[in-house]
Amino acid sequence: MNPFEKQLQLGRELFELNAGVLRRMAELDADSFRAFVETNQSFFTRLPEVKDLPSLVALQREYGETVWNGAQSALKARGEIVRESMGKAGELVRGAFDATVEPATAEQEAA
Repeated sequence: MNPFEKQLQLGRELFELNAGVLRRMAELDADSFRAFVETNQSFFTRLPEVKDLPSLVALQREYGETVWNGAQSALKARGEIVRESMGKAGELVRGAFDATVEPATAEQEAA
């Protein structure tokens, strides 16, 4: 395989990796949005039960903590997706670089 074909293959592999990452991110965003809507619905159904200020504050605190924990877990999941994809992209680039450099080095040593 000549260097041009290797670079084309690298481009295809990186494109497939990026497409997979975008798909995973979209799925994660959809799940996060769905969880957020469900959280809002559950807390709004509990709102009529509130009869005094301390119970309203407690409900609001619980809601805030629930939303915050959901946002944190979504951000951690996004970070893990990015970390994995960067590692795979690095492996692909190193593999393509090593594949193009090795034949040139072998030719130089033979000369």
